[in-house]
Amino acid sequence: MLHRPLPHRFPQRYSQRFPHKAPQLSPQAISRTFLSTLVLAVLCGCTAAPPRTARPQAVPLPDYERVVTTPGATPRERIVEIALQEWRKWGSQTVRIGRDDSACVTQSLLPPPMVAIAPAPEPAPVPGQSADTDQDENGREADCLRFPDGTGMEATAQGCRMARRYWGIVGEAPDCRQVTQGAWAWSAVFISWVMRRAGLDNDQFLTGQSHAMYVVDARDGKLPRPAFHIEPTPALPRPGDIICAPRGHDKTIGDISAIGFGTTPMHCDIVVEVDPAARVVKAIGGNVQQSVSMDVIELGDAGTLDAFTNSHMPWLLVMRNDLQ
Repeated sequence: MLHRPLPHRFPQRYSQRFPHKAPQLSPQAISRTFLSTLVLAVLCGCTAAPPRTARPQAVPLPDYERVVTTPGATPRERIVEIALQEWRKWGSQTVRIGRDDSACVTQSLLPPPMVAIAPAPEPAPVPGQSADTDQDENGREADCLRFPDGTGMEATAQGCRMARRYWGIVGEAPDCRQVTQGAWAWSAVFISWVMRRAGLDNDQFLTGQSHAMYVVDARDGKLPRPAFHIEPTPALPRPGDIICAPRGHDKTIGDISAIGFGTTPMHCDIVVEVDPAARVVKAIGGNVQQSVSMDVIELGDAGTLDAFTNSHMPWLLVMRNDLQ
């Protein structure tokens, strides 16, 4: 199996690739950030600036729901444990990503859609929304079950509440109609939320509304104490790693250095189990078939994750977890 050589310019310094200010905050989030900072300054009687970060971070919205993990668990173990907890809260939906280029729901709390729903025209993204597209195709083909936009668990009251909670980590509060739309794809904020709840700080991982934000952070060595580094596929991931694939018009890119900050549509999952004997990797992601789902990914001929075994999800890279 051939490894794709990376161009000599990889990795470039972040400032070389992106000399402009990183576009992290929407106008609404900027307003909230300013107001929150002003209120804190008034309450404490000080005018100290918020802690500096490698790129701007939105002020998270209040979240009073506790996340409990096993006492003594390492950061890597907490990431896996929290991802599994959230998956169970959503009903333990499972998706098989097979060697036959399929991506089919094999277990769900919800019945199959009665009829296929034609995809509605996508609204143009506005500042503050995700550059990622919804990972799911619409309708049902033969025995391959899929949940179109506007259906599935995210369209339920409980699903809406949880998806809005993830958006809160980047200071956004979409309504229940918006969380079912592709312009508000919530897979990246799900991962951001899990990382924060696992205890990763701004020096280790920065939240983002697009997967390409924290992928580029790791690729370009942006953070002082990064929790992840980038490794191209083919590779065999480990629990606690993040696996990522390009989507949409960039689905066929094979060059990690071509990923644009916040502009390349991607999807990423958190690896929770690896079974080399069965040749499968189990990974949990948000907004997968309109839910938090576990992808059961069949590995390639060499027993590794690669970009060509399944054309639906061409896994391009592994964000290797450098934590204990």
